[in-house]
Amino acid sequence: MLPSDLFYSESVASVAGMSGTAAGLGTIVAFILIGHFSDARQALGGHSFDPIIIVAGLVPFVAMILTLLLIRNSQATERGLVRPV
Repeated sequence: MLPSDLFYSESVASVAGMSGTAAGLGTIVAFILIGHFSDARQALGGHSFDPIIIVAGLVPFVAMILTLLLIRNSQATERGLVRPV
């Protein structure tokens, strides 16, 4: 989904900037957590990256489900009352 598909043209740049910032911060947090969990699992003597790979594989699926649940047609779009392009 692009911000231009969901927001008015006056808000698209702000939304894109906020999503880029969130993506950068999420990447930093993910690297920190991956290092922490990998080190903790390695200390236990197990395979350190197995749970990380499983979670990484589930993230796109969860994102798809959230997109389908949170972004849906409303009564305004069914009546043709969408914003002008």
